Amino acid sequence: MGTTKLTRKEILAEDPVHESMIHMIEFFKMNGKKVGIVAAVIVLLAVGVYGGLQYLDSRQGEAQQMLWKGMSYFHGDIAADATADPYGKGPVPTFKNETAKYQAAVKEFSSIVSGFGYSKISVVARYYLGLSQLQLGQKKEAVENLEAVSNNSKDRTVGYLAKKALATEYTSSGNYRGAKEILDGMLRDSQCDLPKEDLNIDLAKVLVAQGKRDEAIKVLREAGSQGQQLNQLQQRVMAELEKLQKAAKPGQQP
Repeated sequence: MGTTKLTRKEILAEDPVHESMIHMIEFFKMNGKKVGIVAAVIVLLAVGVYGGLQYLDSRQGEAQQMLWKGMSYFHGDIAADATADPYGKGPVPTFKNETAKYQAAVKEFSSIVSGFGYSKISVVARYYLGLSQLQLGQKKEAVENLEAVSNNSKDRTVGYLAKKALATEYTSSGNYRGAKEILDGMLRDSQCDLPKEDLNIDLAKVLVAQGKRDEAIKVLREAGSQGQQLNQLQQRVMAELEKLQKAAKPGQQP
């Protein structure tokens, strides 16, 4: 699988918005397994292209470079023979272990958060900082950063992603009530632009963890019946539903 690397010349081209968007989108297309569509959406929102803004000023360009670098580290590869230079093995950053990868990412994202105030890029950087800290076991700091992003109105989509990450962390740590409150809130929120199917799957998992299997099955059934076409997300819902029904004990299955 081929990869591309955004060079300094490309980032600082005459129209940095246009050039950086093209190269970022191409990178995410070519590395979909590691980054995914959501990350591409985040970057598009992060650079602050709105309301007729045509060019990034020098500080925004610097912040964009740092965000790109941090995200590249966050999604980097792991190899036992990795060198001290993350790019020593090629265009995709490579590290000796997961800890080294996320520590490098934290350094970049922290610099953006501390140096670029409350810009949209800083909001995205704080989101990724929280995710990186979770990977390093820095739970308290991670939750604080994700909560800050979830309450930030500068970038609504990233705010919802932070809420979803918090719900996942709460579920894994046994705070099922907190996770359920977040997921219920997003499902009721008409402005939430995250896939409802994903949120319903997460909610069903929380309900199962609470011992509410029947309620989880009901949630998935209702989610699977929405929409006229059986798309990929609905297929995931139905697969989770089938798994739950098969796992139900005799006499418990509705």
